[in-house]
Amino acid sequence: MAGGPVAAGEAQVDDGEERAAIRSAAPDARILVQAGPGTGKTEIAARRIAALIGSRLSPGQLLVLSFSRSAVRTLTRRLSRLQNCDEHVVEELRHVAIRTFDSWAFRILRLLGRPPAELMSRSYDDNIAELTSLIRGERREEVRARIGERRHIIVDEFQDLPGVRAELVMALLDLLAPPAKSGCGFTVLGDPTQAIFGFTSKGKVFPKAAEYWKRMINAYGENITVRTLHKNYRAESDIAALSARLRSLLLSDSDEGEKLKVIREAIDALPPPQEPVGPGLLADDGPRSHAILTRTNGEALRVLQELFGSDAAAPARSVKLHAGSHVSLPPAWIGALLQRLQPSELPRSQFGRIYAHLGKEWDELTKERLGLPDENTAWTRLAVASGKAGDSPALNIADLRSRLGWPDAFPDDQALSDEGIVITTIHRSKGMEFDVVTILDASPDDDEQQANSNWSMAEEASVGYVGMTRAARDLNRLDADEIYKPPTSRSFRDERERLCHWGKWINLEMGLRGDIDPYGFVDPALHGGAAGVKDLQDYLLKNARRLEGQKVMLQRHFLAEGKAVWNIHIQEGSTPGRVIGRTGQQLTLDLLSLLHKKGYSLPRTILNLRIAGVGTVTAEGEFPLEDPHRTSRIWLGVSLFGTGDFKPHKGRNG
Repeated sequence: MAGGPVAAGEAQVDDGEERAAIRSAAPDARILVQAGPGTGKTEIAARRIAALIGSRLSPGQLLVLSFSRSAVRTLTRRLSRLQNCDEHVVEELRHVAIRTFDSWAFRILRLLGRPPAELMSRSYDDNIAELTSLIRGERREEVRARIGERRHIIVDEFQDLPGVRAELVMALLDLLAPPAKSGCGFTVLGDPTQAIFGFTSKGKVFPKAAEYWKRMINAYGENITVRTLHKNYRAESDIAALSARLRSLLLSDSDEGEKLKVIREAIDALPPPQEPVGPGLLADDGPRSHAILTRTNGEALRVLQELFGSDAAAPARSVKLHAGSHVSLPPAWIGALLQRLQPSELPRSQFGRIYAHLGKEWDELTKERLGLPDENTAWTRLAVASGKAGDSPALNIADLRSRLGWPDAFPDDQALSDEGIVITTIHRSKGMEFDVVTILDASPDDDEQQANSNWSMAEEASVGYVGMTRAARDLNRLDADEIYKPPTSRSFRDERERLCHWGKWINLEMGLRGDIDPYGFVDPALHGGAAGVKDLQDYLLKNARRLEGQKVMLQRHFLAEGKAVWNIHIQEGSTPGRVIGRTGQQLTLDLLSLLHKKGYSLPRTILNLRIAGVGTVTAEGEFPLEDPHRTSRIWLGVSLFGTGDFKPHKGRNG
């Protein structure tokens, strides 16, 4: 059955029948699922996967791709909670891999011989575009062989895949499930009313998301079934009613200007937060999740500062920033387990002894703060990350070190948490749901509209709609005038982008990959010898989760060769406390690029950065290390987020 989006007033089939039909469809069925916010799309995807496994497909015969890591995490969590599945299905579901397009494209290109360092130096979009080109070109069959035997493809959040990702989906379906042939099936899920990602790349404007929906339906004709879900299971009744009313409007033939006008009126009518966005929100509020959604990364950084306020200590409530360019480190439990390791080969049996020994040495709170998985899961993840099979009898530590930073090293659902308060953009919130949502003024100003040639009223209406439909229980609005002028993007060498605002103070985004020197966390000269290094590593171990959100101060320091870096100090009150690391030359060069031509000196002190998290750090090279890190070259460190703030001063550096 082919068709298009269901318009307001169109007859609606019973959701129960639709859900049952989606779940029970044969592996070779080709289905397009249109599902509005809160209609249980994630549950349907999870049930579809379970049914396919129940039909005796192996996890390796499924290819499950989603738009974002948050959406991957949500689907993975839903799979783990499925009930009424037989033991075979429950066991097999543990092995189903769900990937983002970014990490999956990285993996396939790597398997096709592309050097990982080259792939990591490019954007995800460039890698995805190259893979699409290979699928459509002379290496088509080679790509098919690397992908392996797949009998069903599941694509989530398809409406947010215009541009290179949508082109990859279309090429992938044509490769594995061509319209003229039966065999491999697919289930593509999404919602046209949530299509908020217009796409322009290197001067090329790609079709809107709705066009890709039409292409798919036209390409497969009678061989594709379109299923539509309507009932909102996520939101409380008032929010569900609002969502249904606005969705009907967006699917109607109303003028785009009218759609945008109604959406903006709905946002303007939202109440203000019961608690102002500030440190008061950071009091422990139990298990409720809360998202503060912004339009831009710069606004998200400003909200982060408002939320933390001037208090230097880490808050009681978890705060996550899913915006900007700060780096997320590999899980802390890896460095905690392996930093004392001496041999270059790690047998499975020795890993078991290390795990058992440290498991007795660490208390339960430490294990929880590290995010330590059970022994078998930990070994499987390390083995796979090192390039081995999950049940490999040994792994090579050098291989593990070299691969730890690869996008496909660990499952895409491992590094995100939506507990506590999440600050992110509306665009990045796709696929996520929260008890409470606060929207920061969802209307762009006239300058922003004029600067974006790809801006449209229809897409803008969908942006507002998506923001409102992330909420399950409470929905409110924060006036953008309540935050200080947000930083905007500025270009630096090697195609780096940092958010920056220059006023009486300079606010510069810091915490990018390469901003922190990995050796700074284990440098005997910086920490007073081997004993000082051990003391710092123990401190990071015992305070892994507790340090998230802790304010740091950066103090300028000149190395022996005269190069300027900044030592990273835990801030105590308004003064620098213990030193935990130092910045790298990349940050120094970017600061020089920003300041030198205008005659300003490098700042002595940089304020207001926060610790994003404690994680695993590693590096190659001949830097003089003390045992045990000399051999393992794996240790604990921190990542930073926010803007580094300082007053510009004229004068010579020194």
